[in-house]
Amino acid sequence: MNELKFNEQKHIEPRFDEQPEPAKKMEAITMIELKLNKQHEPEFEELSRMLCDLRNFLSIESDFNDARYRRNLEALIDFQDDDGSFKLFDSYRIPSDARVDFCFIPTYISTAILMKACLTDPERFTQRHEDALRKGLLSSCARNLTGHGYEGRKGQVESLNIFMKAGLREFIDLHSDFCPEFTGMIEKITSNYSEMESEAKFTGPWGESYEEEIRSVNRYFSQRKVFVYGTLMRGEANHGYLEDSTCLGMATIRGYDMHSCGWYPAITPGHSLIIGELYNVPTADIPSIDALEGEGTLYLKKAERVSIKGKTTFALVYVYNGDLTGHERIQSWRNDYVWYVSYGSNMLYDRFMCYIKGGSYEESRPHPPCNDTTEPVEVRPVEIPYGMYFANSSGSWQGKGVSFLDITGKGRSLGVAYLITREQFDHVVLRENAGRAQDRDCGWYEDTITLGEMDGIEVATLTNAELRAYNEPCRDYLDTLRKGIKENWPGMSDEEIRDYLMGCMR
Repeated sequence: MNELKFNEQKHIEPRFDEQPEPAKKMEAITMIELKLNKQHEPEFEELSRMLCDLRNFLSIESDFNDARYRRNLEALIDFQDDDGSFKLFDSYRIPSDARVDFCFIPTYISTAILMKACLTDPERFTQRHEDALRKGLLSSCARNLTGHGYEGRKGQVESLNIFMKAGLREFIDLHSDFCPEFTGMIEKITSNYSEMESEAKFTGPWGESYEEEIRSVNRYFSQRKVFVYGTLMRGEANHGYLEDSTCLGMATIRGYDMHSCGWYPAITPGHSLIIGELYNVPTADIPSIDALEGEGTLYLKKAERVSIKGKTTFALVYVYNGDLTGHERIQSWRNDYVWYVSYGSNMLYDRFMCYIKGGSYEESRPHPPCNDTTEPVEVRPVEIPYGMYFANSSGSWQGKGVSFLDITGKGRSLGVAYLITREQFDHVVLRENAGRAQDRDCGWYEDTITLGEMDGIEVATLTNAELRAYNEPCRDYLDTLRKGIKENWPGMSDEEIRDYLMGCMR
């Protein structure tokens, strides 16, 4: 049985023999074991499989801590030919359309994988990796990225998109001299596309239009994603530098710690989650931001993986280059954050957002909005080290039971963690208790439970420390729970969800 310690704020901190890991993020794409082999006679099913596996490898997160990832990267380099290509045939002596599909496209994808790895973890990108990337970039210059025959322009756009997916513009910005031939090719292509748009000439040799594709490429290269976490944020002193930029929303980066340097913050490599804002910034504005940040001296600009609204992208971030001895470590520059974990109806995102933005979910009891109506910075599926059960009698759910945690012993419950401000968390506490403060005599969600930390930020949930009288849930409540679990645990089958919910019955 877990030993519980109560304090005056009705805040309960369980003590564990081993601190649980609150979050187990599910990957949308499963990493495969990369198996590549040179073809002499075409086996199209095998060729298709290898292309699919390469695209899969490009789509996953680069992670040098993952042994499977490192093995795949080594297998890819071992597969590289002396000419720097990653062709799937043992010769270029095949029809020209097949040469594009099975020699050049695999080379672009494989080189993009190495480019992405270089951007993601330059410290662990070895000389062997660098040599393979440089050779791959040179090999990628062979035909100016064009496709076959009348599909030359279409193929070029598709090839550009392969490299863009790997962080092409960030790589060119930070490593323009790594392979001058490749950099020069990209600059010529983008200059040509810019000229085509300025002259409104979007047609190919057969009269086909590439307007949408060319405008999209030009937009990509005319701006840079920049992650800001201090005085460049909205409402802060230097936000004017971003007056022509577009805010994409709250975002996070991992693997850093933040410190206060007085009137500005600084981040350095560490173990925490940094919360900030992500912007699309016109390329012309980047030099002025570099000057503000003292790029190259006080701060170093690097490409980093940024998480926003459940998706990952590359962005430029400014990392402190000075000595932080004596500077206080802080969680964030402007707000205090907490991971609020729901294990009941609030696992469903739309239902939870009624607490934040106000309103009602499917004609349920309406809720007033929080003063801060911004969306959660992140949402993650988590496992809670306690069992869930149904109790009390809820007027919002036909007088039937709702979810509580049994903290008298260890167990397992599914939950969803929302990264929100402390102000928003306090508002959720009020809404879970019909607008009143936690009160032992009322018998609802009177206790805040700390489940440890995740990325250096407190993880908390709500329940009643005293077991409540069991009451079966209504069908609508169970349906809402099913939807919330399916939304956040897509790998679970309907039968597994049903078995989990039945296991919470008493």
